[in-house]
Amino acid sequence: MPARVVPEILVLQHQELVGAGSLPELVAARGWTLRLCRLHRGDPLPPPQVPGQILVVLGGTMGVADREDPGCPWMGAELGLIAARLRQRAPVLGLCLGAQMLAHAAGGRVEPLLQGDPPRALPQVGCGAVQWLAAADREPVLAGLQVCEPVFFWHGDRVRLPAEAVVLGSSLACREQAFRIGPSAWGLQFHAEITPALARSWVAAVPAFVRRAHGPDGVERVMADLDRWGEVIEARNRLLLGNLLDQLAAAASPGASGQFSLGSS
Repeated sequence: MPARVVPEILVLQHQELVGAGSLPELVAARGWTLRLCRLHRGDPLPPPQVPGQILVVLGGTMGVADREDPGCPWMGAELGLIAARLRQRAPVLGLCLGAQMLAHAAGGRVEPLLQGDPPRALPQVGCGAVQWLAAADREPVLAGLQVCEPVFFWHGDRVRLPAEAVVLGSSLACREQAFRIGPSAWGLQFHAEITPALARSWVAAVPAFVRRAHGPDGVERVMADLDRWGEVIEARNRLLLGNLLDQLAAAASPGASGQFSLGSS
């Protein structure tokens, strides 16, 4: 019998403020290993192919449009790594910016999120809800979830997905809140890794972004919502993240790899 392979979760981090949240605890509970690759500190990216490794791409205040910005010198190579992992059907999870990079690497587009009438660029920030559009018997990552679940948003862009992507969850302001590309890559536009403390640190650090979404009293409103809903959001999102980790681990197991055709980006 072949030896059991313990998955390694490699987390690509882009900013000090945007950390891994609840992921380390969920990974440790499974007896797996987690390693942070702090790109903003100059950590090197892994090679294109690492058997058994699960790639998790975190968020950040930058966007895919900044891929040639000297302030994000790692982004071009990171997009190339994500595309290579997609072609191998290697497991990838993208969170917020990570989801946008995943969609871009697969041939989709990233553009500003427009809201209102007439439409204008407006971020989606704070506590809200995502409606799931697929059944758990067809998409196991949704096992145990209600039709609608509370989440935490923090994004000013949206994705236009490639044709082969499957939309799994939507919000009122943004259709592409959760999606799957191929058999082993998932993107979440909302922050499933969030903890109340992490969310509050973002609000405190970037209050102008919150006020842009909600007006002069936006900071107070989002903080009050976190007081009411933060722990519920974390608990429900831990269930989703646990499902995702298990599916990612299955995709990382020997014999689960293959080739996946990407659209042009």
